[in-house]
Amino acid sequence: MFFSTLLVAKLYHSSPSSSSSIQPLQTLLKRGFTPTLKSINQFLSFLCQERKFKFIIHFVSQLNSNQIIENSETRSILTWALLESNKFEEAEQFLKTQMAKSSNFPKSRIWDSLIRGLCIDRKDPEKAFSVLRDCLKNNGGLPSSFTFCSLIHGFSSQGDMGKAIEVLELMTEVKYPFDNFVCSSVIAGFCRIGKPEFAIRFFENAINSGALQPNVVTYTALLVAFCKLGKVKEVRNLVKRMEKEGVALDIVFYSSWICGSISEGLLMEVFRKTREVVEKGISPDTISYTILIDGFSKLADVEKANGFLEKMRSGGLEPNLITFTAIILGFCKKGKMEEAFAVFKMVEDLGIEGDEFMYAILIEGSCRMGNFDLVFNLLDEMEKRGINPSIVTYNTLINGLCKFGRTSEADKFSQDIVGDTITYSTLLHGYVEEENVTGILETKRRFEESRVPVDVVMCNILIKALFTVGAFDDAYVLYKGMEEMDLIANSVTYSTMIHGYCKVGRIHEAVEIFNECRSKSIYSVACYNCLISGLCSKGMVDMAEEVFVELSEKGLALDVGIYMMLTKTILEEKGAAGVPNLLHRLENTRPEVYAMLCNNAIRFLCKRRYPEDALEVLLGMKGKGSILTSKSYYLIIKGLITSANKWVSSILLNNFLKEYGLFEPRVIKLLAYYLCLKDVNSALWFLDKMKDNSLIVSFPRTVFKALLKDRRVLDVYKLVVEAEDNLPDMDVFTYTHVVHGLCRRGYIDEALDIFGFARRKGITPNIVSYNSIIGGLCRQGRLVEAFRLFDSLERNDLVPSEITYAILIAALCREGFLLDAKQLFERMLLAGFKPNIRVYNSVIDGYCKSGQMEEALKFLYDSEVKCVEHDGFTISALINGCCLKGDMEGALEYFFRFKSKGILPDFLGFMYLVRGLCAKGRMEEARSILREMLLSQSVIEVINKVDVELETESVEGFLTCLCEQGNIKEAVTVLNEVGSIFFPARTCSSYLNVSRPPKKLYDMEASESVIAESVASLERIDLPFGSFGMEGTKIVKCHDHLGCSSQFHDFDYYYSLIASLCSRGDVQKACQVAKEVLPRLD
Repeated sequence: MFFSTLLVAKLYHSSPSSSSSIQPLQTLLKRGFTPTLKSINQFLSFLCQERKFKFIIHFVSQLNSNQIIENSETRSILTWALLESNKFEEAEQFLKTQMAKSSNFPKSRIWDSLIRGLCIDRKDPEKAFSVLRDCLKNNGGLPSSFTFCSLIHGFSSQGDMGKAIEVLELMTEVKYPFDNFVCSSVIAGFCRIGKPEFAIRFFENAINSGALQPNVVTYTALLVAFCKLGKVKEVRNLVKRMEKEGVALDIVFYSSWICGSISEGLLMEVFRKTREVVEKGISPDTISYTILIDGFSKLADVEKANGFLEKMRSGGLEPNLITFTAIILGFCKKGKMEEAFAVFKMVEDLGIEGDEFMYAILIEGSCRMGNFDLVFNLLDEMEKRGINPSIVTYNTLINGLCKFGRTSEADKFSQDIVGDTITYSTLLHGYVEEENVTGILETKRRFEESRVPVDVVMCNILIKALFTVGAFDDAYVLYKGMEEMDLIANSVTYSTMIHGYCKVGRIHEAVEIFNECRSKSIYSVACYNCLISGLCSKGMVDMAEEVFVELSEKGLALDVGIYMMLTKTILEEKGAAGVPNLLHRLENTRPEVYAMLCNNAIRFLCKRRYPEDALEVLLGMKGKGSILTSKSYYLIIKGLITSANKWVSSILLNNFLKEYGLFEPRVIKLLAYYLCLKDVNSALWFLDKMKDNSLIVSFPRTVFKALLKDRRVLDVYKLVVEAEDNLPDMDVFTYTHVVHGLCRRGYIDEALDIFGFARRKGITPNIVSYNSIIGGLCRQGRLVEAFRLFDSLERNDLVPSEITYAILIAALCREGFLLDAKQLFERMLLAGFKPNIRVYNSVIDGYCKSGQMEEALKFLYDSEVKCVEHDGFTISALINGCCLKGDMEGALEYFFRFKSKGILPDFLGFMYLVRGLCAKGRMEEARSILREMLLSQSVIEVINKVDVELETESVEGFLTCLCEQGNIKEAVTVLNEVGSIFFPARTCSSYLNVSRPPKKLYDMEASESVIAESVASLERIDLPFGSFGMEGTKIVKCHDHLGCSSQFHDFDYYYSLIASLCSRGDVQKACQVAKEVLPRLD
């Protein structure tokens, strides 16, 4: 006793930090101390209470060196000292070698401490499990159930669920109870390794065994498993079960539930759970608020997250760094950097030290906005605060620079840091996007020198980079070498290889890679799509079809864009019939997918104007019972109606009406469209009936286009005038189209009516509309009216266009008013327009016909100076002028001059020259020109039209035969007949064979009677917009084409007028005009 007291006293007077302050045991023994083992154990117990474990280990070692034999108590104290000093291996070795000497030693307790130390403190459950098995097998000890639980929790935390289950089975063998701690640990472990379905199955087995009465902790772990499986809605049943068992829900359970709802995007569920927490009186804590804030930030509702932050602070809870980081992340994702930095300042004001993660978030947000000056300021601030940025932060900056096309800057920045795989992957990807070959090669060199380990992602980017620089063989070598690097090629690898080969047209290599992909049972949509795209680009439509059919049979997702690309290629390579054939092969596809494919095909075929093939697709859908959308139905019927397939379209329209009735606007519009094309009167009757039923139906604007295409211009006029309330939204372009159609058919007065109608609707006609009216008036010889309309343009704030001048100049030249044409030509130049060849041709032709070749040549020279390219009409006009004067040498000179420039006359030009030569008896020259004529492409096209229209033998061959036989006059007779078919007005005027003196439209002395008659006629007409009154009522006027037209005593004018009346079918009026004008031509 004295010995132990003495040692304690010395211990207190010595330094507690050094074991050398205690005098060695040998010194004490030499001084006469004879301690007993009991005194030694008392001293060691005191040291143990004072946690002087190093002293205990040192002291026991002195006992051994002085050959003092310790007992079981001494060994027990030493073992505890070793365990508390985390010297687990020494403790294990001591237990195995020394504890066998003691029979009354508490072995189980010591082994418990050793196993738990290894598992919890050392975090080495594998070693702890080995000690446990050794303890059970060799030492006869049975550790406590808590030791088993610790091991299960340790393995579960590390995701080693195989060992966790093995310990659990061992625990069951020794008949230890199965508690909630074990169950929740195992469930959490399965969730951690991504197998929540195993977690749920484990829980169900535990419940069925009757060994578990779950508490709120276990149920919370189970809830997490449901959430990871996306079964958040099934948690309601779990809650009902808990309520039935009397298990109260706590804030952790609700927080986990809310977290799961947020991950599924179930905002309403989140609000509902939050309200339940308040209603049940459960007080939220900082963690639960942080979960809410983080969740709403991820759902891009950072404003709501900020509201929870304010509510949290007002409730007396202080947010932590994680809370603020979550809300900063939300603001950064939405690009609200000012708000993010405001929260960051709040963190600083609260004295909370920001960490690297918070700075990294701000850096990423700034990179996303392209504010790199701010990014570098943040990096400087991190350095000042002693926060060392990791490679993750640096990679964030590098990625931001690359996304903004500043890969070179990112590369330069990366040279000052030790990069990892992500660093080089990002740089390579940036250079690939920029197609910077030098950057790719330099980054590849740096990466190889850095010896950074390669992963699959890096390999994929390297392959893509090699394809970009054209190193196809290197890319293939890298792909083949992945296996040696213990890397497994994934779907991205294969799709990158396939896309790279397809992009450069190496389809065979792409197919080889694709087959390797399939052989390894990797069925990637991207691989299929890349190959199909490559095959389509090469026109290999049969193989593309096979690949697409296989893609469908594998049940993989079908990309609409790829499908439409394939459909387009089939149309180009096989024709429209190939599309239904493809769909026939896809009949075994899932019903909803098949219906989608068919409806897309129908829309595509109808858009390309193949309604008959779209109808075949429809019939196939009907056979399969697939759902046809009303839009597809509508497009097919509309296409068939447009293609004049009225019989089939009427049947489909009847079925359409039976299926959808007359309640859908699309159906009514389609019926109105059909009736308009069939019979305008029926359509107007239908529209009136719909109006009686309080239904205002507007037919589509395409009706006008279809009717105008069929030359039913009066039906268009009738629809516009009589179906005013049913008109579609018509703009100035639609009215212009209608006006143009009426003018082309010679219905000028009706076109003027449409002018007035458009004005009444608040639409001002544009210059194109005026050009149509002016052109129509000129074609009917009503030049004075045309010029009155021309003069009104300025009053209507419109500027004449180049076409306006061209129409009027051509009309004046045609009527022989060459002085007025010349003045208008000069006015056109002053207006800043550059006359094209058609304008020059009109003037040159006019002067040539009037015999003023000098003036014609002036305009010819002017056109050459202004670099206006001449055409066949130009040379034809010059030839005609020379022929009219009998100057065949001049005609031949122009012919050969323009021929040397590669310009030949048109049909009539050749005819002028051939007839002129024949008239002069120069038959051999005429024969030579005739041969040239039969070699001209433009002439051959005209002659071939005769073959088609008359269904005769080859006219070209017949003419060639006549030419070779020397029958020139017979050949000219045949050509005259051809000319009379296609050029009635020009050939007729050429037969007069006399030149006309120039006239001036406003020369009162030269044509006083003409102007008088014209003015008198204009006084009888209120031009140009008098067709509708101010109140909108239609004013019906009778425009007598004979009385209202200009009375120019010119054969061309009368011929044009009579031809116009005949083309309109007004033969009676044409005869009347002919009878009246014949006496004037004498």
